[in-house]
This record gives sequence, C-alpha cells and structure tokens, in this order.
Amino acid sequence: MAFLRHHLQNFMSKLNRTSSSDAKKAIEKLLPESNARKIFINFLADSVSYADSIKSDNWSLNLDLQGKFLRFNVGQEYCITLYYNELLILCNRTTLKNVMANNSIPIEFYGYNNNQYYRNTEIDKVPNLLAKTKDNVGCILKSSEIEQYINFLSEANKDFIDGAIKTHLMPNMKNSHSKGAVEFIFSEFGNEIETPNYSEFVRLEQANLTKAQKLTQDERLEILKTINAKPTKTTVNQTVFIRSQIVVAVVLYRADGKCEKCKCNAPFLRDIDNTPYLEVHHIVTLAEGGDDTIENAIALCPNCHRQAHYGKRNAI
Repeated sequence: MAFLRHHLQNFMSKLNRTSSSDAKKAIEKLLPESNARKIFINFLADSVSYADSIKSDNWSLNLDLQGKFLRFNVGQEYCITLYYNELLILCNRTTLKNVMANNSIPIEFYGYNNNQYYRNTEIDKVPNLLAKTKDNVGCILKSSEIEQYINFLSEANKDFIDGAIKTHLMPNMKNSHSKGAVEFIFSEFGNEIETPNYSEFVRLEQANLTKAQKLTQDERLEILKTINAKPTKTTVNQTVFIRSQIVVAVVLYRADGKCEKCKCNAPFLRDIDNTPYLEVHHIVTLAEGGDDTIENAIALCPNCHRQAHYGKRNAI
C-alpha cells in the first residue's frame, strides 16, 4: 500500500509462521506500546472469533515472513492489518457513519478507485477500498489512537466481516496462514476464550450450546446438579477451559436479552439463531480458580464485557 510503504522495512530475519515466540517478537516490534498492543490483540481476537463462528475455514492470519505486517484475511478480503505503529481496519461504511453520528472519532479514511488511493478525514470523500464487499471503507489508526478509539470500530468491522465471509479465501492466503500468530494472539487474549483454529473445537462448543438451549430451563437446572463446578481442560493449540454450555444457556435464559450489568437490551441478534447477543463472563475468572457455575457467571453486552476485563477493578 502506497501510504505505508515507509513502514515496510526488514525488522528481523525470516520468521517461522508456526512459532508463537516469533509471532510475539514480530507483533511487539510492530506495536511497541504495551497497552495499545494489549487492546489491539483483544480487538483482533474478537474479530477472528466472530469470523470463525460464521465460517471456520474461511479466514487466515498472515504474519509476514520479514515481520513487516500482521494481516487478518476474511474470505478474499483483507480485514485488519497491523503495520509498524499504524493500523488499518476495514469497516462497513453505513454502520460506521451511524457510530460517528454519536461519537467524535479522529480517523483517517482510506479508499481506492481507478488505480488511485484516496485518504481523507471525511468519510464521504473516499470511495470504497475493496471491490468484492459492498459499502466498505478503510479506517487508519495510529498506535497512539488505538487505546481510545479502536473499540468504536468493532460493530462496523463485524458488519464488514459479514460481507467479506461470503467471498472465498485464496490459496495464497491459506498458505500464508500463521499458526504461531493465532497461538500468541489467543494466549494473550485471555484464559476464557475458545481458540479458533481449523479443527472441530469451536464447532463442537457451538453444537453443545445449541443442544443446551433446546432443553427447557428445568431440564438445564436438573443437569446442573450433576456437573462438576471445576471445568476440565483440553489442548487446542493452547490450553483452554472447556466451559459448560449448560451454564452458558442458563445464564443467557436468566438475562432474557438484557445485559445483567447495564440493563440495556442486547445490541443485536445472532445471525446463526436470531437470539439476543450477550457474552457470558465469569465474575471470578476460571484462571483464578473461579467455579463454572451460574452463581459465578453474568451475561454482559460486549461493552460491559470489555470493561470487566480491561476497565477499572471491581467493575462487575
């Protein structure tokens, strides 16, 4: 890309894409500021998880072999790209304009038309950046802006993913997939995330949740009496907790479509089953020895969930 050519320098010798330690070193060089890096990783992992939940074999995470960039591809489209101290996020234009109507976000927008790139601080003055997904725009954040503004782009980025996932991942994108980058990103994201990969793990969790939600609440409560409060673990590229989907289903039923912290309605409905989208959070985390029980779990909107993990202590 023309506007970031000055960043494309060799940071290190050729990387091993299967190595999480190589990925860690590269990402730390691309984004040296630790708090901005933590928030970026959270954002990226959330977007990868979302794409994986829709079509688990149609995304890739490409770590450039010389460490010049980290790129998340969805279908044939590049979705999020981290360069040295600068970040490009693809968003749905309409969704983003609605967000911007209520928030002041100092973003530069990036588009392309007739073999020419456009960069402007006014969204309506740049064309779409990519051709195969409708109503898109590139959003450029400097590293100093990530902490304050990146989460404003979350909904619009997911709406872009909804369109991009309908295109097909190209062979070169599959071949450049970095298992090591996936392992590092999700080891940093937290101990409660299901690690997306090209296995059956995520699909199995979703299938178990679907089965749990088909039971009546009385049936779920009866099953809870027989479930061990301490979850087992498995290794899927990394060690993660296998949370009871019965607990998840009971907590979502209890919440009845409203965040149990801010009391607002769920921000949207899940495309897969038309149910209100809330995220189940453990008050005392499993990594800290918390129990996988409905008493230790709360249904949160995405914003309150992020606050619980990254806001001030005792937010929940």
